[in-house]
Amino acid sequence: MKPYPIPRGSSPLLSRVDTTDPVVFITIDDGLVRDPRVAQLLADHGATATLFLNSGPIRLDPGYFVPFLWIGGSINTHTSHHPHLRGLDFNAQRKEICAVVQQIDKVYGGNGGYFRPPYGEWDRTTLAAAASCGVRAVLLWKETMADGQIRTQGSKPIQPGDIVLLHFRTDLYDNLTALFAQLDLQGLSVARLEDYLPAA
Repeated sequence: MKPYPIPRGSSPLLSRVDTTDPVVFITIDDGLVRDPRVAQLLADHGATATLFLNSGPIRLDPGYFVPFLWIGGSINTHTSHHPHLRGLDFNAQRKEICAVVQQIDKVYGGNGGYFRPPYGEWDRTTLAAAASCGVRAVLLWKETMADGQIRTQGSKPIQPGDIVLLHFRTDLYDNLTALFAQLDLQGLSVARLEDYLPAA
């Protein structure tokens, strides 16, 4: 099989947004556990979320994710099978990334245009493969939420412009509740990430 030509351009890689606005950004990965209260909790706080989904959850329950679109979120690729991408060849990475872009386009009439590599693992090939799928930016994170605790990279507390990673787990609702409480203490709110990211 003739190798797919690697494009000159690559998608930019971001873990935070350069802004002085007192805002942070919520992202939620995978889609395996689908608590029906989550979208409403976000809406109650005037917040939205950027979703990074694998193909299985979209195929199994596409309707679950629609309310996230209604409140201003977007649905983006997180690969078909959640593999470790680093070290895979261009064609293998491109197939994993593009397949979900195409699936989201078909199911929801368009995709958000962003990508999160599973486990936060990537290499130069990942950025080139993502760009070839039409991805505008590859997004990592500065904080994670699990078991009701915020875990930051480094010693600084959550900062304006930071991207926060959560997962569709059984504790997602509780993690979001704890996150909103912490943001209130720090005078921060949740903004729509897509409004701060590179345009198409």
